[in-house]
Amino acid sequence: MRGLVIAQAKAHAGRYVASILAVVIAVGYIVATLTLSSTVNASISKSLASQYETTDAVASGPGVSVALLESVPGVRAVAEDVSGSVRVDSAATGASYGEALSVAPSAELRWEKLAEGVVPTGPGQALVSADSGIPVGADVTVTAANSTDAATSTARVVGLVDLEGSAQRLGGMKVFATPEQVSLWAGESATREFRVAGDSSGTSSELVDRVASALPAGSTVISGESATEAAAAQYLGGTDILSTVLLAFGAIAVVVAALVIANTFAVLLAARTQELALLRCIGATAKQVRRSIRAEAAVVGGIASVIGVGLGIGLAWLIGAVATAADVPVPLSTLSVTPVTVLVGLAVGIVMTMVAASAPGRAATRLSPMAALAPMESKPERIQDSVVRRVLGIVALLAGIAMTVLGVSGQQVLPATIGGLLSFLGIAALAGRIVPALINKAGGLLARAIGPVGGLAAGNAGRNPRRTSATAVALLIGVALTSTLVVGIATVKAAAPGALDSQFPVDVIVSGSGSAPLPAALGTGIGLVDGVRAVTGLENADLVLDGRGALSGYGVDGALVKDILRTEISVPSAGQLILSPAVLSDYGLGTGDTATVRGDRGSVNLRVVEGVEGQPALLDRGDLAAAATLPTTDAYWVRLDTETDDQALVTTDRITELARQEAPGSNVQGMTEMRSTLDSILDTMLMVVAGLLSVAVLIALIGVGNTMALSVLERRRESGLLRALGMTKKGIRAMLIWEALLVAGVASVIGVVFGLVFGVAGTASVFGIDEVALGAVPWVQLVAITLIGGICGVIASLLPARRAGMVSPVSALAG
Repeated sequence: MRGLVIAQAKAHAGRYVASILAVVIAVGYIVATLTLSSTVNASISKSLASQYETTDAVASGPGVSVALLESVPGVRAVAEDVSGSVRVDSAATGASYGEALSVAPSAELRWEKLAEGVVPTGPGQALVSADSGIPVGADVTVTAANSTDAATSTARVVGLVDLEGSAQRLGGMKVFATPEQVSLWAGESATREFRVAGDSSGTSSELVDRVASALPAGSTVISGESATEAAAAQYLGGTDILSTVLLAFGAIAVVVAALVIANTFAVLLAARTQELALLRCIGATAKQVRRSIRAEAAVVGGIASVIGVGLGIGLAWLIGAVATAADVPVPLSTLSVTPVTVLVGLAVGIVMTMVAASAPGRAATRLSPMAALAPMESKPERIQDSVVRRVLGIVALLAGIAMTVLGVSGQQVLPATIGGLLSFLGIAALAGRIVPALINKAGGLLARAIGPVGGLAAGNAGRNPRRTSATAVALLIGVALTSTLVVGIATVKAAAPGALDSQFPVDVIVSGSGSAPLPAALGTGIGLVDGVRAVTGLENADLVLDGRGALSGYGVDGALVKDILRTEISVPSAGQLILSPAVLSDYGLGTGDTATVRGDRGSVNLRVVEGVEGQPALLDRGDLAAAATLPTTDAYWVRLDTETDDQALVTTDRITELARQEAPGSNVQGMTEMRSTLDSILDTMLMVVAGLLSVAVLIALIGVGNTMALSVLERRRESGLLRALGMTKKGIRAMLIWEALLVAGVASVIGVVFGLVFGVAGTASVFGIDEVALGAVPWVQLVAITLIGGICGVIASLLPARRAGMVSPVSALAG
């Protein structure tokens, strides 16, 4: 049988193209993802290895100091590495978030490569990355991102660091200074480690042991190699998540490819029914025939997998080269192809092909040898599926609907997500009933619209419901996921501003850095900016709620605040204390209770009023002055007087520039800018995910072409009879094209309806059903997706239709 398998593979090589294409695309996608992941890992590890290249030991912990480590025998040099999360403000780039890192005084332990300038030697000097857009000689203001005792200061950029191909580019803005300066910037949030270089009097492990014996209790020391691995692990967490997400889309492509391969082998085996029957007649058993089919599938899967692995590696190399040329911050300079990647690609392709071909193989040997030797005709098959499949499909669909309703009504994303998945599985399980029924309905309309050709196309599409359903489900997967994404993002864009308004009730907020107050001149200056309607300060003081602990409250002028607010929140009058529901619960208070607020001047009794969720604790400015001696302005709330988003962005930029001058390190947040950023993120997500799903859609369209090819083979005599009765070549081609349009169109409609329902449900589970605006549903895009699905189905059928039209009536009737 082995020789027979090889002979069959050679004889029918042209008919394997569709299967090979499906496997190549799916395997290539998975291999490219795994190769890119390992490439990023290798590039990050390589770049971090250079950071610890001259380091023999790394120590950290309480009591560790440069002097202590320098006193250890065998130590030649020590560098204190200080780091912390910071915000960097500059006139060139505005506000950027990232990390402050110290530069080692010792050239031996200094890993940074200068592209321009000099190394900082004292306070007020800094380096930035060469791709930051900040030139040498510019001033930057650095503020700790998460510390209350850090100092905000301005430094002069004295040089640029070349971070090309380095892992440090992944963490946002990088600013470098002396250890003392970074310690001042980072404050209590600073992290420290000490890199140690030996004097070659012993091995690295011996130096680690000597350092460990000299360290105080609670401190640790590891080798430079271990430090490299630990640093790499911090960077690789995000890339591992990205790889998992990409592989999830690869799994979708594999499922779709399996459906296509099953139909492809049905095409191949249908064309060879008589050949297989002849084998049975001359003594081959059904088991031997099935084994030969599995071997044939393994050969096809193996060849396609090898091509797919090569394609995936080549694609990963191309992406890395393009990314490096485009200066993308993700390091992709070291192409890494692991044995695991190759083996996974080969295993996925071969196993997927063999499993997908098993059902057609069993079906091909169910017929008796004599029945199979009869001329091949297309016989209508009954719509049949197992009771278990039907019951499971109905249960999954009903459970999915129930979970979705629960998620929407309770604004819980997880139940809604599970509900969508269960509903889709239910629809897929019941597709053998749903798809043929819808095709029959659509076929009736088509017959009335275009005549007998439409009727024949509808009848042909319903003759093999199982195969037609499998083809439709393959396309439905991609269309449904794409439609869900399109509807979800469009409705989120419409609902998000309302959610942002409730969390961000003013146009612009200017807040101080750490405990530093904002100057009164800043508020005055903001009020003079063109496009600003009103501004008010929020005063803050150290307060205590008697018997309940510290209170972080703000004193406001109620009348001014009401004029500034964009959305309704509770505003205090004299004698009132506004607390959010969560704070009320934490303090054990209720609306109408009397609370005593105490400061350094005295105490005041205030009536508690419940505010809205998320708002800060507010009291009247006069009540705050009665309790505290010197309240400080902690923030400014600003209301704009602009008509368009572009005007609002310009005004916000002016406020930002003023804040940079009057209060270096202060933070400016604008509602319009946040909304614009959110829209940009959602648009990018839509493009990326749609691109990933296009892989599954492409494979599904290959499946549509396969189904049409099978129709041509099975209905060869029927097509000849139609030609003999007067149907033209054009009519035969039109019949097959309309048949493909019915299958692809029905699949696209089901997918779009699914996407519409569950895209809206997903948004409702996040924001609430009342916040979902049906007017925001992208109806034009949904219609376009449906039309594109149908058109692509037509394109996939052109080659089989052309082939069917080229067969002469006489040769077709001869069988």
